[in-house]
Amino acid sequence: MPLLKVTANFEVEEVRSVELMKELVENLSPVMDKPLINYSRIWEKQTIVLGLTTDPALFIALHSIGKIEPELNKQYSALICSFFEEKLGVAKERIFINFVNFKGANWGKGGDTLACRD
Repeated sequence: MPLLKVTANFEVEEVRSVELMKELVENLSPVMDKPLINYSRIWEKQTIVLGLTTDPALFIALHSIGKIEPELNKQYSALICSFFEEKLGVAKERIFINFVNFKGANWGKGGDTLACRD
């Protein structure tokens, strides 16, 4: 059950952010080998200052039960950064990604945990 959370320091209309997240997950799903139906997505706007500027920037968190490891993370980073550079014009150098590997027992859903997915 991957969770993709994108925080931007610029406005993106809700309809557009939903379209972007859908398209990104469609590209990410086969690389992560996780079904599309399992992805949760969050898009939010926050103030982000990198260095001395508020030029467009993104902070992204990709949480998953498994499939988070150094070699795979390089692939995810390349895909995600290229995607947002192409779609929104955000320079790759201003896109930061945090990869988080969760154990299913630490992820709750429907009154239980996802421990069976560990």
